[in-house]
Amino acid sequence: MDQERVLAAVLLVDVVGSTPLYERIGDNAALQQVSTCLDTIREVVARHGGEFIHSKGDDVLSLFERPEAALMAVYQITRQLTKGSLNTRIGLHFGPVIRTRGEVFGDVVNVTARLSTTANPGEALISQGFFEALPEESRNTLRLLDKMAFKGKQELFDVYTLWNDDGALSTQIVSGATVINRRSAPPRHIKLVIRYGDQVRSCSQNESVTIGRSPECDIVVQRPWVSRYHATFTISNGRARLAERSSSGTFLSMGSDHEVFVRREDVLLFSSGTISPGLRSSLSEAQILHYEIISG
Repeated sequence: MDQERVLAAVLLVDVVGSTPLYERIGDNAALQQVSTCLDTIREVVARHGGEFIHSKGDDVLSLFERPEAALMAVYQITRQLTKGSLNTRIGLHFGPVIRTRGEVFGDVVNVTARLSTTANPGEALISQGFFEALPEESRNTLRLLDKMAFKGKQELFDVYTLWNDDGALSTQIVSGATVINRRSAPPRHIKLVIRYGDQVRSCSQNESVTIGRSPECDIVVQRPWVSRYHATFTISNGRARLAERSSSGTFLSMGSDHEVFVRREDVLLFSSGTISPGLRSSLSEAQILHYEIISG
């Protein structure tokens, strides 16, 4: 089987909104709109020197030799396809891929798909690898969103997005079935304070507090259902985040009685709340940690 390993920008554009469109205007009319949208994406890709690889369902996967050309294509796609009933989720990454039998494979392709899946409708999520491959002048058109974890990946990824005309971003916090939409603001100075019994730790910008069963953690929770390195509180870009990395998961409550379960994912925090490693907070054996975000 012939294989070729190439360095390329990988662009995945997923069209969203087709399901309600089919219900609202019928199969034939909706199919026409979706097909037109996919054709527009392919035309924009070709216009900027990209190579169409495949279209599965409502998405389009393409390769670009030049990262700046891929970025220009993304800007044009978002301008053209955010005004109607359909919208797009876009992922953009850069690195080595394997080409064979007219398809592309590899970790870069997988991460691109996860970026696209994580993006909000109308949003493009762009990797650190792609950002670093851009010429200096093109980097100014992107804004650092946050560090993110993706399913099946151990390390955190710096993720960028496009500057909107109003300079604001729409981000999404997903925890189980809970979705909290918030508008991001310019980085602010905050402090995160975590309390567990008589243990109190705090962190500020670019600092972290680890929790777990290991004595090496900043806050030690000696219970068998707590992982050695269970989770980490961090602050970056003026935002507080819980990076959950345990095998048993964590129950999280943010400013309300509603509790959500998270495992092996990152969650942006706001206000104050509690976390219970491994067990629901309502159980008598649960170990409750309280956190508070203080603006400074």
